Amino acid sequence: MHEEGRPHQGEEQIIALAKAFEAMMQAGESRFFDHDDLELLIEHYLEKGSLRKAQQVHHHASSLYPESLGLQLREAQILASTGKHVQAIPRLKNLLSFEPHNEEIHLTLANIYSQMREHKLALQHFNALLSFADEELKKDVYIDVALEHENLGEWKHAIRILLQALQEDPSNETALYELAFCMDKEGRIQEAADFYTQFLDDHPYSFAAWYNLGNAHQRLGRYKEAVDAYDFAIAIEDSFAPAYHQKAEALTAMERFGDALDVHRETLMFDAPQPSTFCYMGECLEHLGDLDEAEQYYMQCLELDAHFLEAHVGLGVLDDLRQDHAAALEHFAQALLLHPHHEDTLLMMATVLKKMERHEDADTCLVQLLERNPKHLEAWEERIDNMQALEAHDQALILLDNAFEHLPPTSTSLGYKQFVSLFALRLDGEALRLLDHLLMADFEGMNRLLETYPGLLDDPRVASRYTRMKP
Repeated sequence: MHEEGRPHQGEEQIIALAKAFEAMMQAGESRFFDHDDLELLIEHYLEKGSLRKAQQVHHHASSLYPESLGLQLREAQILASTGKHVQAIPRLKNLLSFEPHNEEIHLTLANIYSQMREHKLALQHFNALLSFADEELKKDVYIDVALEHENLGEWKHAIRILLQALQEDPSNETALYELAFCMDKEGRIQEAADFYTQFLDDHPYSFAAWYNLGNAHQRLGRYKEAVDAYDFAIAIEDSFAPAYHQKAEALTAMERFGDALDVHRETLMFDAPQPSTFCYMGECLEHLGDLDEAEQYYMQCLELDAHFLEAHVGLGVLDDLRQDHAAALEHFAQALLLHPHHEDTLLMMATVLKKMERHEDADTCLVQLLERNPKHLEAWEERIDNMQALEAHDQALILLDNAFEHLPPTSTSLGYKQFVSLFALRLDGEALRLLDHLLMADFEGMNRLLETYPGLLDDPRVASRYTRMKP
């Protein structure tokens, strides 16, 4: 095995060693090489994925040092790298009987079991390492143990290990990220925010902690606090692209589209352009009303990734805003080729088809959406609107009955649509009783309804109820 204190071999020495060995093989000669050099060379080839060369070195090394336990370990590692786990495991276990505290054997066994999805067996060896490994190795092993628990869905165990890792080494950034991931899986977002806040009291210059605190605030809808946390992360690590992207997302959620656009532009100064960045910039410009520049960014996104769904959808939205409905449909159709059941695209396509008075086609889109997600409120609203636009109020009421089988009967948006169809069918008593209830439950819903049907107030019975309930 590796002797303690062996001097580190630099990259130049390894390359020289590799050239010497490869020259020997090409010449068909047999030369003497130091045992440790041969082990190092096998490691080098394994790291590069050059398995055939690693096997050649091992074959030559075994002829020189047939009793070497270290070479037996390298042979097992070669077997594992070629997927021959069943052959590698017994050899490693045999080696472990000679050296029960050999870190590399435990690591190799643990990694093999992890690849085989035998996570509990992997944990046995990773946990064994925690009992005797040096402090530097333990930093990595803590993460390995946490990841195995994550693979088993044991989030609480993973959190416990990660907290222990951070207690022993607060600079362990991987532990900070994994902890956020596990707490998110457990739904413990507020607890995560509290932990990172307390952690930063003791370690105020941890950009990873600031970043994860920002993510926790964002998940909780506290966008201003999220932006502040991302700003601290950026102040400490000004080229950390994820903090910029998340900050822009938080600003977008706050409808600060101009500020979000500026942050996206900042990322282009130090981060390679990503399709998503160009798409988000297009969305910001769309909200700012600059449709032509928005289109340019959506097109730049598609130049990088022709299959970027959201960019196709964005171009469709722009054409819809320009009242070019035929062009919008082409973009939505392209998006659906990429993702045939994308709910937002189906909904937007149906809306455009309805504007074009292609009501039957619009209904087909909405049926497809509702077959996959019968609880989609907007799809039900659009489908009922579509029937009401055709004055098919009997059919609208049947659809409303179907909708209430999947959605709460207290939905006032559907209730107002029900009132419209009942009133249109001259079922006045039932319609007005429903209206009394709706006005008490959601008066603003009536104001929204009047934007579509202002003539409702021409009926004195509706007008009097509306006036009486008006704040």
